[in-house]
Amino acid sequence: MIYITGDTHGNIDFGKLEKLREKKLTYKDILIILGDCGICWSSTDLTKKLELYRSLHCTIIFLDGNHENFDMLESLPIVECYGALMHKVDQHIYHVIRGEIMEINKIKFLCIGGAHSIDIMWRVPGISWWPRENIDIRDINNAKKNLRKFNNEVDFVLTHCVDSPTVTKILKFESDSSTDQLKFIDKIVKYKYWLFGHYHFDFWLNKKKLCMYQEICKIKNGKIIKI
Repeated sequence: MIYITGDTHGNIDFGKLEKLREKKLTYKDILIILGDCGICWSSTDLTKKLELYRSLHCTIIFLDGNHENFDMLESLPIVECYGALMHKVDQHIYHVIRGEIMEINKIKFLCIGGAHSIDIMWRVPGISWWPRENIDIRDINNAKKNLRKFNNEVDFVLTHCVDSPTVTKILKFESDSSTDQLKFIDKIVKYKYWLFGHYHFDFWLNKKKLCMYQEICKIKNGKIIKI
């Protein structure tokens, strides 16, 4: 089974995952976290965070958000998993690289992590903030290259932030360079659902776009079911 949720921020929002324990998961089950996973944040508490996430006994794949240590992430080995390039964090924990397309149980997921931090003024470069948090043209070019292999069609789009028109017209927030980079998706990509995190609430924006935070959903027969 495939499960998806929003930001976990290391151990801060891990509590919502406790409900998964009753599912008696195995490593054939996959939990996808839509950015700001926060496992890779500080080397001083990495071991404790890994132990916490290992305790779920499932395979974890996360997008990066704007609260990740990009120096740490980019030092990890790159492997191919479910047809996508990923950083291997631990035996069953992976970070999917921006613009990659995973194919799990014949379901295709376009993954583009990254977002702009609105709290940048309180963060320290190289310690609690990295410019690589922002989505750039290299990420989009990688996405477009991989999309061409599938005729620009996927089942799910998974991102951390969302595109500028959605941000400004529906969420009523300010757009930024990262949300601008995602505008290409609605122009060229055919998809069934677009799931994203970052904004710290749970809400169906329309029939296709779902903002996730505390909720956990499962994918069954290509449909989204809240648990």
